[in-house]
Amino acid sequence: MCLVYNFIRFVRAEAKNFFLLNVLLTGAAAVNAQNVSSPYSILGIGDVDTKDFGRYFATGNASIARRDYASYNFSNPASLTSLPFKTMNFDIAFRGRSSRFRSNEFDSATMPSNDFIVKRITGAFKVSDKAGFAVGLKPYSSVNYQYNADKLILDGSSSYTKFVEGSGGINQVYVSYGYMFGKHLSAGITASWLFGSVSRETVYAGNNINLLLQKNEVNRYSGGNFTGGLQYHAPAKKKWQHTIGVTFSGGTNMRGQQTVNYVEDTATVKTDNSNGTFRMPVSVSMGYSATLNNAFVFSGEANYYNWPYQKLNLNRSFTNPSARFSAGMEYSKKVQYRDRSTGATTILAERYYLGWGVSAENSYMHIKNKSVWDYSTSVGAGYNLSRSLSVYSGLEYGKKGSLNYGQIRENYLQFIVGLTLKDIWIGPKYTRKYD
Repeated sequence: MCLVYNFIRFVRAEAKNFFLLNVLLTGAAAVNAQNVSSPYSILGIGDVDTKDFGRYFATGNASIARRDYASYNFSNPASLTSLPFKTMNFDIAFRGRSSRFRSNEFDSATMPSNDFIVKRITGAFKVSDKAGFAVGLKPYSSVNYQYNADKLILDGSSSYTKFVEGSGGINQVYVSYGYMFGKHLSAGITASWLFGSVSRETVYAGNNINLLLQKNEVNRYSGGNFTGGLQYHAPAKKKWQHTIGVTFSGGTNMRGQQTVNYVEDTATVKTDNSNGTFRMPVSVSMGYSATLNNAFVFSGEANYYNWPYQKLNLNRSFTNPSARFSAGMEYSKKVQYRDRSTGATTILAERYYLGWGVSAENSYMHIKNKSVWDYSTSVGAGYNLSRSLSVYSGLEYGKKGSLNYGQIRENYLQFIVGLTLKDIWIGPKYTRKYD
């Protein structure tokens, strides 16, 4: 008990220093933002990111059972009922990533490859004491790679260069609704539409054989998806409050349309069109969180994605069920404020938070008959600059892929920077009809 008490005192003393250090580190990382090349995005619909790049990025994205007064939680729509009544919550998150790649074919790692993109835009609001809504847009998967190789002609005396570049990805636009049943049980649903295209451009060039041929492939995909969620938060005891969360996700397979153009010099010599589908998973997630003294939060989560088997355009590679496990802890400093919407004398509101977490995930793609595992650890912090504006940031370091399995190993450092705008939505004249 003495050790825990000393730890709590240490965290409280170092909170502000940690937040300032975290902001400086993420700001320094943002300076070198360029385009990243991800070799794993060459397969399927690209790199599918199961993490939510918001507040819970800091705690390993263990968020299924999280409920916070001033933060929107995309992972579980049931958490919308925790937002304050009549307050609009607009959130935008940016993500930067720096990666180095290594394979058994090369003695050293590649030079750093960097990018910086918008990862989520969301508007959430609670129109009654029991119901909340959210709408948003976020990437579901991303494709970004480049490589070239020299090939020999069959006679062995001539060669040509093959240059391949891939881009695109799948986007997700969604609408969420959450409702409170009684005092401790919330339910919610998120309806999503997935859409986008995956492009690949291949150029064959050879000066000594007068070769210049370009192959352009575009795969367009679209399909629906839904996620249902529940959260039960037990009554607060003297020290502890417990929350359990579950989600279930499923939907239609994405319909695909492929167009292939062959261009010689500047003239199109052939065009092919075909239809197909990319089968999507059914998933289930479970999470648990415990809050100590309304300040320390300990959370854990397990996710299972039942991807159906389908071959990929690489030898001994296919889609397969995947899983993600994450855990984290957070310290939240709260102070007393006057509630502008209700006129109450004071309410307990968050001033800042600090978080740390770990995560382990295997990709939906099996490469050379082996899972591609991704292990990471993360830290982060958030600060309320005013009642209407808060900022947050986080850092994550991870390793993806294994040289022992003949895979490409990626060492990466990624960071997020985000801000949340909060303000009174509309007055009682319009909102009372929802009560």
